[in-house]
Amino acid sequence: MSRREASESPHADDTSQADPEETVDDVRGRGRVGSTAGWVVLGLALLAAPLVGRAAWEGRAELRAADAARDQDDKDVEIEHLGRAARWRVPGLSHDEVALDRLETLAVNAQAHGEQDHIALAAHREIRRALLATRSFGVPHPDRFARANAQIAALMAEQERTFQTDSSGGVAADDLEAYHRGLLDRVPGPNPWRANLAGLAFVAWLVTSAGFVLRGLDGEGRLRARPALRWGGGSVVMLVTWAVLLATAN
Repeated sequence: MSRREASESPHADDTSQADPEETVDDVRGRGRVGSTAGWVVLGLALLAAPLVGRAAWEGRAELRAADAARDQDDKDVEIEHLGRAARWRVPGLSHDEVALDRLETLAVNAQAHGEQDHIALAAHREIRRALLATRSFGVPHPDRFARANAQIAALMAEQERTFQTDSSGGVAADDLEAYHRGLLDRVPGPNPWRANLAGLAFVAWLVTSAGFVLRGLDGEGRLRARPALRWGGGSVVMLVTWAVLLATAN
């Protein structure tokens, strides 16, 4: 076959044109995916920016209020503001860590002066409350949480022995600390993993329900068989999943 015949052959044209067209489609597809991912990242950043900014602003404001209370030697108010600062917790920001460190230092210094045990107890309790208030899939800073629980238990047991009170229902004096520690180590509230998964299932139900309306119905409100089955089935599954997780979260 001559070169001219080969160039005019339909098979030669198909081969020479297929690869460039396929490559262009691939490049365009990757470009669309990259563009979509970029818009998603930008949207998430725009949503997160006000929340992070608010947390940073409020956390720093509470630290300044704690500084003012310290200057006036008002430890109760200082502890209150430090606890609020610790609750404005956002990964990557430092004001909550500063607040927790200061609370722990306050407690240690107060315990060094026996007459200020109530300050130590208040500071340790504020640490515990702040950590519980900012948990997601678990309690942050588990070592700090354990130290706070141990100190609270010891101080409560000491107070009960000193003032001859009994909040344990008849537990022996030597076992008071272990009794209180056992109660404090129990993390209250629902299981965070199940609670967060229930939230995700609810969002997925909203998305699949919207997909059923937008994809499963045509312009005249008639069902499109396959999309309606796919999106409608997904909506039912997500609704049941959300209900089950919500009911078993505790």
